[in-house]
Amino acid sequence: MARNEVVVRGRDGSEAPVRRGNTAMDYIRPWLAAPGLIPAGYFTHWMWGDAGMYTGLAAAAVAAAGGVVTYATHRLTGARTWYAHHIATAMTGGAGAWLSMATVFGPGRPLMDALLIGGAAAAAISNVHLWARGQGTAETAPKKGRVLPTFEEIAAKIKLRDVRARLISDTEMQQRHELTLDNGETAESIQNRAKELASAYGVAPGAIRVIEDQGRADKAELVITKQDVMGKLIPWPGLEATHVGASIVDHPLHLGTYEDGEPFFNQITNRHSLTVGMAGAGKSVYGKVKMVQVAARRDTFTLAIDLAKGRQTLGPIEGAIGWPAYTKPNARKQLAAVKRAIKARANHLADRGHSQWVPESGLTFLHILVEEAAEVVDFEEIVEIARVARSTGIHLDLSLQRATWGNLDTDTRANLGDGICFGVRDFADASFVLPDYVTEAGCDPSRWRKSKPGAAYAAIEHVDPDRHVVAVKVFGPPTTDPKDENRDLTVAANGLPDQDAKLDAVTRQAFGTEYAEFLASRSRATARAATAAPVMTPAVTVPAVDDVDDEELIVDEDIEPVVLKTPDDDPEIVGDIDTEIPPLDPEDDFALPTRKKGTKASAEEARAAIDALLEDWGNGHQFKAGDFRSGLAEMGVERGRSWFYGQLSELEDAGRIQHDDENGLWSVRDAHALVAA
Repeated sequence: MARNEVVVRGRDGSEAPVRRGNTAMDYIRPWLAAPGLIPAGYFTHWMWGDAGMYTGLAAAAVAAAGGVVTYATHRLTGARTWYAHHIATAMTGGAGAWLSMATVFGPGRPLMDALLIGGAAAAAISNVHLWARGQGTAETAPKKGRVLPTFEEIAAKIKLRDVRARLISDTEMQQRHELTLDNGETAESIQNRAKELASAYGVAPGAIRVIEDQGRADKAELVITKQDVMGKLIPWPGLEATHVGASIVDHPLHLGTYEDGEPFFNQITNRHSLTVGMAGAGKSVYGKVKMVQVAARRDTFTLAIDLAKGRQTLGPIEGAIGWPAYTKPNARKQLAAVKRAIKARANHLADRGHSQWVPESGLTFLHILVEEAAEVVDFEEIVEIARVARSTGIHLDLSLQRATWGNLDTDTRANLGDGICFGVRDFADASFVLPDYVTEAGCDPSRWRKSKPGAAYAAIEHVDPDRHVVAVKVFGPPTTDPKDENRDLTVAANGLPDQDAKLDAVTRQAFGTEYAEFLASRSRATARAATAAPVMTPAVTVPAVDDVDDEELIVDEDIEPVVLKTPDDDPEIVGDIDTEIPPLDPEDDFALPTRKKGTKASAEEARAAIDALLEDWGNGHQFKAGDFRSGLAEMGVERGRSWFYGQLSELEDAGRIQHDDENGLWSVRDAHALVAA
C-alpha cells in the first residue's frame, strides 16, 4: 500500500485503497526524529559514559543493535520505492552510529552539530518526497518519460494478494521486479493475469512478462517493457574489424540488440539452428547478416541452398558463400557431398583424438544455410545431416516460414538446439519453435506478424535461459527502402577473401566431383564476364524515308560494314532480294511450325495435362506444390514457378483443390471437373 493511502473495509469484507492528501503532521514528523535522538544520547552517556571498560562494551552493544535494526529496515523496505528503501535504510544506520558514539563521548559538540545538520537534510528530503507524491502517481501526473506506478499500487488495484515485489532494475526501456510468492501462489497464476497487469500499468498487452524461477517455485521475475523498440529499424553496423580474420570461436556473432539495450550475441559452434518467420518478418536479412559474419572468419566455409527464390535472396552476397545451390539437382549434389564430408571429418577427428570439432583439428568449420527448407526435395537427408553433423564442426541453419509437423519432423526438431522465431501468423507457429517456458511467460511473436521486421525471440544455448524471454531486434538494412536492403551486405561480401581458399583438404576431397564441377562452372562464368566487353551503340537519329536526300547520305569508306550470316538451310536455291518468289504448289506438303510456350495451343495442352494429373490422383489425394510441378513436368508441361502457383490458386478458387494451413498440403476435392479457360 502506498504511503498516502488508507484501507477502507467494506461490509462484505473487501478492502479498497483510498488516497488521502498529505497533512501538516506528515511534514512535521521527519523534523522530530533528530531532536528525539538527543535525550537518548544523554541517557546512554549517563548510563555508561563513565563505566570504564564497560563503556566500550555498551557502545558496541548499541552499535550492534543499530545494525540489526538497519538490516531489518533494508529487508522490509526492499519492495518499496527508491526513497523508502535506500533513504530509510541510510537514516536508520546513521541514527544507530550516532547513538553509539554519543554513548562514549556524549551528545555535545561536534556530535550535536552533525546530528542537527544531517537530521535537517534528511527531513528536507522527506518533505520533498511527500510533496512530489502528493502531485499524483504515474496515472495522474504529467508523463515526461515513462514513469510507472509502484507494484503495491498495481497489486491493490487488481487485488493481487500473496505477492511481494522488490524492484531490481528500472531503466528507460524496462522495469524488472523480483516477485516472492506466498501461501502457495505460483508463477503460472501470475502469468494468467498478464493482461490485467498490462492494463493496470498502462502498457501494451505483450509488454508484461512473468518469468518462472527455475530453482524455486515461490520466486518469479516480472518484466515491464516501457518502450517498444521492436518497431524501430536498427541498421547493421557492418563487420567489426576485430572479428574479420579471427577464428569462429574467438568472438560470437553480433546479430542485434535485446529490447533492454543489451547486445544480442550468438555462438553457433556445436549446435544447429531453426529460424522461423513469415514472409516480410525479416528472416532473410537476418540469414544474410549471419552468413556474411561467418564468412569473415578465417576458419569457416559457407554453403547455402535456396530452392524457393533462387539467387533473388542470396545472390547479392554470393561473395560470402563458398558453395550455393539454387536448383533441385544442385541441392541433391551438395547434400550428397556434405554427407560424405561428415563421415570423412568424423574419421579425421577420431584419428587425432577429438570427440568434438576444435579449431586445432585442422578442419574448416562449415555453416550450411537452407532457406525455405520445406522446398528441399530430399528432406530426409537434412534429417540425417542434423543428427550426425554437429560434433564434426558443421552448423546447420534451417530457415522456413512455418515449422509445423507437416514440414519439419520430430527427428529434425530434436537435433536443432537453437530456436529463433520472428513474426508468425498465429501463436501455434511460435509454439513449434520456442520452448514452453518462453511462450508461457507471455512471449508471442504472432502479435507482430510482419508489422515489425527484425523482431524476434531467440531461445539459444549461448545465453542464459532468462534471456530467452527478452525480445530481440536483429540488425536490418540501412533504410526501409527495399532497394537498399543489400547495399551494405553486398559491399561487405564482395570484400571478403575467396571462401574456397579456406576449405581444408579433408573436406575438399570428400566433396568430390560435385564441388569440382561447381568450381569449374563458376570459373567459366567469371571468365565469360571478364572477356565480354559491353557494346556501346551510339544514339543515331534516323530521318523519315520521305525526308532522305541521296546527297545528304554520307558513307565513310573506312568503316567496314557489319554482315550478319546465318546457316543456309537449302544452298541449292539461288536468289537475291529482287528474285520473285514462285507461288506454292497446293500439292506440296506444308508443315506447321512447332508450338511454342505461351500460345493458345500450349495453354490448352497444359489445362488438359492438369485434368489428367488430377484424375490420375483422384479425390482425397494430398500433395505438395512441388509434387504438382514435377507431375506436370513428367507430362511435358514446363513453366515457371509463378505459373504453377497461379494454377494452384485458380484450382482452389474453382473448388477443385483445398489447402490445409496446418500441414501445408493440398488435397484434391473434385478430380473430374473442367478447368476454367
